[in-house]
Amino acid sequence: MKLTVRSLLLLAAGAAAGGLVWSQRERLWPAPKTVPGPAAGGGHLLVSGWKIRPAGRQVPLSTLPLAARLTGDGKRMLILQSGYRKPRVSLHDAVTGGELASVELKDSFHGLAVRGNRVFVGGGTTGAVYELALHGDGIAVERSIPFGTTGDTFIGDVAVSPDGSTLYAADLLANTIGVFRIETGQPVRRFETGKMPYRLLLDPDRNEILTTSWAEGEVIRHDLAAGRILQKIPVGSHTTDMIWQTKPRRLIVAASHTNNVFLLSARGNGDLAVTERLNISLTPNQPVGMTPSALLLDSNHRLLIACSDANTVAVADLSGARSRVLGFIPVGWYPTGLIALPGSRIGVLNGKGERSFPNPAGPRKEGEQRQSFAHAGTLQTGSLTLIEPFDAAQLAEHSRTTIENSPYRDHLLKDAGVPAGNPIPSRPGAPSPIKHVIYVVKENRTYDQVFGDLPGGNGDPSLVLFGEASSVNHRKLAREFVLFDNFYVNGDVSADGHNWSAGAIAPDMTNKLWPNLYSGRGARFSLYWGRPPANHTEEASRPHGGYLWTGAFKAGLTVRNYGWLTKARPKAKSGEDQVADAESPELLAATNRLFRPYDLSYPDVDRIKFFLDDLATWEREGEMPRLIVMRLGNDHTAGLTPGGLSPRSMFADNDLALGRLVEAVSRSRFWKQTAIFVLEDDAQSGPDHIDSHRSLAFVISPYVRRRSVDSSFYNTVSMLRTMELILGLPPMTHFDAAAQPMYTAFTSTPDLSPYQAEMPRVSLTERNPDRGALAARSLRLDFSEADRIDDAELNDILYLALQGRPAPPPVRSIFNPSWTNREDDEEEGEGER
Repeated sequence: MKLTVRSLLLLAAGAAAGGLVWSQRERLWPAPKTVPGPAAGGGHLLVSGWKIRPAGRQVPLSTLPLAARLTGDGKRMLILQSGYRKPRVSLHDAVTGGELASVELKDSFHGLAVRGNRVFVGGGTTGAVYELALHGDGIAVERSIPFGTTGDTFIGDVAVSPDGSTLYAADLLANTIGVFRIETGQPVRRFETGKMPYRLLLDPDRNEILTTSWAEGEVIRHDLAAGRILQKIPVGSHTTDMIWQTKPRRLIVAASHTNNVFLLSARGNGDLAVTERLNISLTPNQPVGMTPSALLLDSNHRLLIACSDANTVAVADLSGARSRVLGFIPVGWYPTGLIALPGSRIGVLNGKGERSFPNPAGPRKEGEQRQSFAHAGTLQTGSLTLIEPFDAAQLAEHSRTTIENSPYRDHLLKDAGVPAGNPIPSRPGAPSPIKHVIYVVKENRTYDQVFGDLPGGNGDPSLVLFGEASSVNHRKLAREFVLFDNFYVNGDVSADGHNWSAGAIAPDMTNKLWPNLYSGRGARFSLYWGRPPANHTEEASRPHGGYLWTGAFKAGLTVRNYGWLTKARPKAKSGEDQVADAESPELLAATNRLFRPYDLSYPDVDRIKFFLDDLATWEREGEMPRLIVMRLGNDHTAGLTPGGLSPRSMFADNDLALGRLVEAVSRSRFWKQTAIFVLEDDAQSGPDHIDSHRSLAFVISPYVRRRSVDSSFYNTVSMLRTMELILGLPPMTHFDAAAQPMYTAFTSTPDLSPYQAEMPRVSLTERNPDRGALAARSLRLDFSEADRIDDAELNDILYLALQGRPAPPPVRSIFNPSWTNREDDEEEGEGER
């Protein structure tokens, strides 16, 4: 049975507020220069485009809180925080939320269990389970129970048997469950389970333990005596949390890559089957993106569901024969956990707190001593929302606020708000003079690093790394076509940046695990497809709604891929097959096998030759693919690696490759029906005087407003939405569905003038010195993939090498600024600079 919240849903029938009606008014796009920050009427405009106006009272926490448990007396609660900062367990008063004590750990993830005065924590990369002891209002580490070899294991969830004698621990890398005697710490056995076991749950009525497979979307039942698998139940993509309901006896499971929660009932032999599905979407036709990730049953038979990518908690009634969604409670940014508190109150863990922040250090002024670099992961601290008991009328008001916080509306699926006569269709499938889309993804530059001194744009010349000599085509393209000086990448790092760029969202796995990797704790997970290490975790790194080309293949469009989400054959010579594998068989079949995937030792100007060869073939045959995707990544640079190509040379190589691509297309028969879109997957935490996520973007076509500056507020999903509308594709998630298409850059009158590429003014073969302090620092960095280096270190090396000074600390807002949902007149001007 599929249950949904209807567009004219009456929330809490009989409530004094008279119910909540979903607004279907046109959403107003923000004025240019809109930035995230305090919103009119309270709360904050988030960088994602959603507002945060949480109910209840907020308690600050450290980074990425993932789990909370009450102590045995119910008077205190323990909160596990496993983000970029040092992992910690803090002890809090269960009424006030005030912190009483805390203890730091070497590593942790989300596993937290309490038995008496003992606390057990999954130790992540340590390969162990920590045992902590409560002493009054204090907490301390008692011992570490080894599970496996450090680096080969990653301990997540933990569970304790009802009699307190046995400990169970899930290993997300080895795909096993370990069993230990608590008193001795000795292992009893280890048994295999599904890929990436996320949650462990003991069956109170049977001698069984269940786990959810994060990678396979299943619930797996195990016999406790021998560990053998009794049943695998397919549920939904990215199964995460699960809990038991006792009356009636049902298992409730969240699948975070859906907008659904699944209810499973047992047959006579104990086998479980899905018997009901709750659709927790805010509107009837909302694409995926709610990300249900944590569950709680309260004393009133109400199910509470933390919806991470909607910043809300859904509330459902399970007391009747038919379950029903009652409404929503607005909470903080990216809720990750729930806890029932004394007095029928609810606690909600918010992974990213209540708002984004600028870097408190900011760019340094002339003569000032350089302040310490603050990574994005350490700035975005979490929070605890304490929610008082609520009745039907209060839930209706909470629901109203939740809807107002969201920029998404169902009507945007059918009409994206593009004015009539624009080359970008407002309705998917409507005609457009543009037939072919070329999408180029580059690596890791902010706006100011390249365009900071470009006349007409909002730049800071002091931050320029790559001037006219090495970026001649970038600058010429911006001058001759459109200069975007208010464009932001959604991705904070490459781990989430490639998912945002290709799939309009970051998977929950990536959001929860990239802080572990980037903080140096070393989790061995593939956080986007193809990122080393190549292991089973790749299957969980795919975004909720697939990739841009997934929809294109489904629609029957022709696709050609050049190096994106592919794996390189080691040591392949130019002209040989360069590609070992790709994200899917369809993408592999559409991939040019001579175009080398990401490899900083291989020039982009050599890569682009294989595209030019294909273009010549298409010219002869008269047909070009509808969608072309390409990764050109040498603007990343390899720092001052001894004897390697210099940063200026590598950027110039990337610059010339881009220029030659545009020149060739603009002189082809396909130019009059083509649009080329170019962005960076992320901005590498680089310095920019507006925000470290403000970045380069190009839209190149006969139909753009030539020689113009566009300060409209755009970001990665704006670009994706524009391409989707041209190709007649539906949005992948609620983020691109709500995004403003980049129509202000287009005109109905084409200018078919071709582009002439320029040779860079620096040598493409300039080499770094063989030795020196910066060479030694560069040698310590891993350039095998874009996100395996220390962002701050590489930025510092580049500024010291090219400007002779340390890198200014970047201005932070964690992900990207986006636009506000301003439906009411009183909200006019919110978020304006």
